Amino acid sequence: MLNTDDNRISMLYKMILIRKFEEFVSKYKFDRKIYGPVHCYNGEEAVAAGVCSCLKETDYIISNHRPHGHAIAKGVDTKKIMAEIFGKATGTNGGKGGSMHIIDTSKGVMMSTGIVGSGIPVSLGTAFASKYNKNNQITVLFMGDGSANEGTFYESLNLASVWELPVIFVLEHNGLAITTQTKYTSAIRDYTKLTEVFGIKNYRVDGQNAEEVYKASSEAVEYTRKTSKPSFIQAETIRFNEHSEGEYYLRMREKHYRDNNEVELLKKTKDPIKLYSESLIEKNIISREDLAEITKLAEQQTAESYQYALNSPEPDKGEAFKNIYSGGAECLK
Repeated sequence: MLNTDDNRISMLYKMILIRKFEEFVSKYKFDRKIYGPVHCYNGEEAVAAGVCSCLKETDYIISNHRPHGHAIAKGVDTKKIMAEIFGKATGTNGGKGGSMHIIDTSKGVMMSTGIVGSGIPVSLGTAFASKYNKNNQITVLFMGDGSANEGTFYESLNLASVWELPVIFVLEHNGLAITTQTKYTSAIRDYTKLTEVFGIKNYRVDGQNAEEVYKASSEAVEYTRKTSKPSFIQAETIRFNEHSEGEYYLRMREKHYRDNNEVELLKKTKDPIKLYSESLIEKNIISREDLAEITKLAEQQTAESYQYALNSPEPDKGEAFKNIYSGGAECLK
């Protein structure tokens, strides 16, 4: 019987669940059964799982255009996430947000957005609220390479430092901004050096190593919660899939903006799930039979989430006018 209270096993399950969920969503996007963009988290699972395993349910996270993994790691119901992706009324946003806008404030998931860098200043807002209310909550911001060159990032680092805000910036550094390698756009790619200028405590970790991510995150969370000062984690990770799911982005592989053979090799040698599960097996924390059971449970949960979405109703047309303008539909008459 698996000890699900063991944080290491729980973290592994989160990683496998994210992978199975994303593989399922990718398939249905290619089958054209999902409308709108879908950005999957394959290859980066150790970052979300490692960071969120250190957080309390009441802590906040701010996500970006690739939010499924972050939301799952934070404990959002996968049924509601799946329903949102399929545009159903039972989704986290009532079916109006779609893949890039998973929000569940009951789990501390305050925002996810496809606008590059727009979540960064929002994270300062939730962190400021925590400090003002003296509730000892912290905020974690997940951001990508592209947003690291936005002006709002530099401004937010400065303000977080000046106001001593309890926020942790997590840069998922996969070396890409859609199909542009950041080595062609960024004068600096070790952003820990930049955060030092603002006096922010920082960590640079192997984002494919779940244990390393968890260790650094634990230290950062303890520091930020205790001091109410910001910290920064740069996780060197790998995006296994294309920027977005679907035939168009699959064709982008033919542009060879990155070495496709190298990517396939990295999938075999730097898969965070394989690396972490093998580590736990070597330490006799789990057996291969346990791993098979965990994988089966993740597949089952994903299948149940799809059935939930499939059986859920479409949003009522009147919902289109709610939560947009003051007074709802009346203001449009």
